[in-house]
Amino acid sequence: MAWLGAGATDRKPVYNPLGLDKGLSRAKVPARRISQGSLLLETAIPDQFRQPLDLLTFERFERFRRSLHMVLGPNGRLWLAIESDLALSVLSLDLSDWRKDSPIRILYGWDLSRARCWLGAECLDTGEMKSVTGAEPAAIHGEDLARVLFAVGEPSLAPDVGCFAFADHIEPLGYAEGLAPGALVETEYGPRAIEDLSPGTLIATQTGGLSPLLANVRSTLPAVGQMTPLRLRRPFQNLRQTLEATPRCEIVTQGIDTSYLFGAEHVSVRAMHIAPFLPGACPCLNLLSTRHNLVLAEHSAYRVAGIAVMPLARNHHAEHGAATRLSHLETDDIPARTGSGPASLLRHEAIALLSERYL
Repeated sequence: MAWLGAGATDRKPVYNPLGLDKGLSRAKVPARRISQGSLLLETAIPDQFRQPLDLLTFERFERFRRSLHMVLGPNGRLWLAIESDLALSVLSLDLSDWRKDSPIRILYGWDLSRARCWLGAECLDTGEMKSVTGAEPAAIHGEDLARVLFAVGEPSLAPDVGCFAFADHIEPLGYAEGLAPGALVETEYGPRAIEDLSPGTLIATQTGGLSPLLANVRSTLPAVGQMTPLRLRRPFQNLRQTLEATPRCEIVTQGIDTSYLFGAEHVSVRAMHIAPFLPGACPCLNLLSTRHNLVLAEHSAYRVAGIAVMPLARNHHAEHGAATRLSHLETDDIPARTGSGPASLLRHEAIALLSERYL
């Protein structure tokens, strides 16, 4: 199972029926029905619009009508309609309570063998997730997705769509942040590569203690859109090692200025806020990006190469029934965020903190 195609507004689209990790392919797109898979889009909720926003519009007639439609209505409701042969699948989500201009990630997953499908959305500003499930999904054909990706005939994606990707596996929504392999995490017995950590390992935390590792969450996603990694170079922020991190990975910073500005000794800043200040910082050029993040028994930042990184925690309601990257854990085993942890900064606060005045 692999990601098959991906494209973003800042890079050329790529499609490979064998998977993006196999490299570029010039073979003819196979005419096959994808029995299970995931469809991913990134966009933003418009500040103002008077009519529905057609994020994805695809129509094709080949003996039977095949179509893909994804619409964001002025009332904040997201609609997805898929028609294939004689089957029709329609799902919708209410996003009306999310702030306008918020970047969002939309993911549709389907499994024909289980006769199930689901539509989910994640607000990239707050981490809030919503999802809905459905039955009897309509089939999606690989050549149709390739036509959407390469805009064959006429463009199917709205200019507001900054990222489009699809796979032949089920990709859960959320928890797409983390560090690339090779990051050295402080443990009971010294630094170890993050990919080698296993549940039960005692991890050094920012508070000076040790916390058992519950899970090492690994994900591999197309390096496009807001999922493109950033390179954090040493010795900035006291880094002893150059790291690759996803933009929304939270790095804990501390100091006199932090306490003076925000009344807190420690605050967490997303990697995308500190990368612009680094000389030579640039996104990776690989098609896929592998990243790791940790779930600790104690929700406290873990030490990595001289800095501290926030672990994963439950940022959705316990009664949320949709699959997540932590769905293999019992809900009670996932630490919840508490008020005693580092405070998170808003975008303008992070920029103020890391301006030249405070560096």
